[in-house]
Amino acid sequence: MPISIALHITGIVQGVGFRPHVFRLAHELQLGGTIRNDADGVFIRLKGSQHQVDQFLLRLKESPPPLARIDSFDSFADDGSNLDEHAFMIEESRSQGDAQVVVSPDKSMCPDCLADIRNPNDRHFNYPFTNCTNCGPRYTLIKALPYDRKHTSMAHFKMCPDCESEYKNPLDRRYHAQPVSCPNCGPVLMLKSPNGEILNRNPQGCLADTVRLLRDGAIFAIKGLGGFHLVCDATNPDAVAKLRERKHRPAKPFAVMVKDLDMARRCADGCEAEWQLLESRERPIVVLKKPAFTSPLADSVAPGIDRIGLFLPYTPLHALLLDDLDCPLVATSANRSGEPIIIDAAEIHTKLADVVDYILDHNRPIVSGCDDSVVQWCAGQLQVIRMARGYAPMALHTPTPLNHQMMAVGPQQKNTLAFGFGHNLFLSPHIGDLFSIEAETYFTRTIDSFRRLYDVMPRKLICDKHPDYAPSRFAREFVQQQLVSGEVSKSQEQEATAELTTVQHHFAHVLSVMAVNNRTEPVLGFSFDGTGLGDDGSLWGGEVMLCQANGFERIGGLAPFPLPGADKASHEPWRVVIALLRNRLSIAELHALPCLSHLSDMALANHIKVVSRPDCLKSSSMGRLFDAAASLLGLCNHIQFEGQAGMLLEAASARARNARPLAEVSDPEMSAWQFELKEITHSQEDSYSRWDGSGLLEDLYRKFESEKSESATENQLTRDRLAAGFIDAISRAVVATACRLPDVPIVLSGGVFQSRTLSDLTHKALTDLNRQILPWGQVPVNDGGIALGQLWYGAHRFK
Repeated sequence: MPISIALHITGIVQGVGFRPHVFRLAHELQLGGTIRNDADGVFIRLKGSQHQVDQFLLRLKESPPPLARIDSFDSFADDGSNLDEHAFMIEESRSQGDAQVVVSPDKSMCPDCLADIRNPNDRHFNYPFTNCTNCGPRYTLIKALPYDRKHTSMAHFKMCPDCESEYKNPLDRRYHAQPVSCPNCGPVLMLKSPNGEILNRNPQGCLADTVRLLRDGAIFAIKGLGGFHLVCDATNPDAVAKLRERKHRPAKPFAVMVKDLDMARRCADGCEAEWQLLESRERPIVVLKKPAFTSPLADSVAPGIDRIGLFLPYTPLHALLLDDLDCPLVATSANRSGEPIIIDAAEIHTKLADVVDYILDHNRPIVSGCDDSVVQWCAGQLQVIRMARGYAPMALHTPTPLNHQMMAVGPQQKNTLAFGFGHNLFLSPHIGDLFSIEAETYFTRTIDSFRRLYDVMPRKLICDKHPDYAPSRFAREFVQQQLVSGEVSKSQEQEATAELTTVQHHFAHVLSVMAVNNRTEPVLGFSFDGTGLGDDGSLWGGEVMLCQANGFERIGGLAPFPLPGADKASHEPWRVVIALLRNRLSIAELHALPCLSHLSDMALANHIKVVSRPDCLKSSSMGRLFDAAASLLGLCNHIQFEGQAGMLLEAASARARNARPLAEVSDPEMSAWQFELKEITHSQEDSYSRWDGSGLLEDLYRKFESEKSESATENQLTRDRLAAGFIDAISRAVVATACRLPDVPIVLSGGVFQSRTLSDLTHKALTDLNRQILPWGQVPVNDGGIALGQLWYGAHRFK
């Protein structure tokens, strides 16, 4: 006696081969029924024997398609009407209902498609847009849900008979692969001049010309999945120097795309976990150690630091280029400084015509820009530095549905957006720093994309406490417009009220890690970064907080110090040196500091007066303390890109440790170079003790003076050891503070914890004490995770 049931499945279930997988499973088990996509997810009807149905449910739950993620799996009775128990059909998609589908991130080329483009007997041979159900673009070409070809930027490409046959065959791996195409019907390459003139339309000729010109030292803009890269031969010092000069990027490291793992091993040192990250389906840029041996890369690719970012080809176009070139390529985002990645060749013509020599373009439009993800292996786990292609948009499933549709607008720098509705928390791909009209336009365009995809009109907004941040201004205006217009989505109650709440920046850092771990109970949060507006009006940045999902208590951190010049201090760290040491060193000693040698007597005196004024802005920023240490040690006196001072400190520390594991803090050679980040008694304004950053900086100065030598080499070794001692002192202060609350789980968050040395030391010491440290997951430890933290607060604030 046959039975009938219906299934409703949500999660990442569209664009990942879910329907053909179900079709094949039902066919194998001889079940009848139907399956369709809709805006809610996937809807399945089954008819067959009880045993057949039970087997189907078991196997689908245990072995879904490789790229799928099932968030909910609901079954209910079905009357079996219009079902043939001997035939299983795939129905047309429906768009009715409230969107609960999770849009899949773009996926890198799969091994099968790579084999196709390398096979002279395959019709996809040398075709740079080959894809199948298991790989290729998703987020960057979707215009609307459900995920069907007519809702993508491939809609205007009419499939040839061969592609249509594969597309309609449920047993083919290209079944309903929406971007499916071939040389006869799909997108084509075009080689262009910087002003847009088409130089070559022949696909193979474009590839051959690009390879030849890159070998000759040319700089290209090459269109990828989510935008353009600026590309040149990474082994050619002249080409790299030319790119730096034209891009006005004197020091910030370039990412390098390598052909395969063998080439990667010639360019960097790595552990097995790092090589696995490099080869993962997400194909991120992985930050690795520069090799101890001679590298084929030009020194100017990543000058002055001991790290290099490598990634593997993730599209057929990249693979074909590197197959022919057989050398590493600089591949950095094509944009003007402070602006988002460029997705259209017209913008290359208008903005970067003086940077590139040629443009390799194609005619498949990019709907939503998406940069490359950047990650590293840190403290025994994945640490995401920039969450974008391959990882984003990210969705977290919450067992308890949210009461309202919400949007968190994130921070001013490294901005991302977060949306919450139903059982889902969504985090957008990296948007960037919002200091330009172009960046703010990209920000609003991303909001529009998510609202369009999911048909949402968030009525509860969460933003940073800083009122002048661009996202904060946007949130206030957005709520005001809703209050005036009364606009709501189809899925919301008409009486819903627009409302805005704010979250302190460093609390949001901790909340982001709590959200990844679905935690609301107290955690001990160490939130270390540059600066963020604190509850007292000063700039926080080195905070110890006892946090729950709906609030926090500030229980410690770095003692505030003057921050002269405010934002200028983030580029000129010698200003912070003056602020921290003015009361600890004599005028003569300050004058003698190399980092202050550019100041006249009068200028130094004026700076001391400024920082001594009671109305000088105060900060407790751990990031600025790192900058000051780098300046004092002569490593970096003018910061050319964010994080440079910390990278140089880390490189110096690594040299001092002489390639020994960073966790060996008890090394006898290093014990003489250990310092203490001491606590000072609290002031009348504080009810807790503070770490004395100025005392630590003075100790570094006194030690260097006592070890000063006539030998430049010895002095450099002393500086390196002081850098190691400085990072070690921060780590040991964190561990000592954590020991006061032995039963509370720990969160380490904020951009300062991108220092692998600091994170590795701290994690090992805490793990040795059997302390629980909440993992970062795939959420950026820097400001890129702030929006998710804001959303986690909103989810509990608006209950």
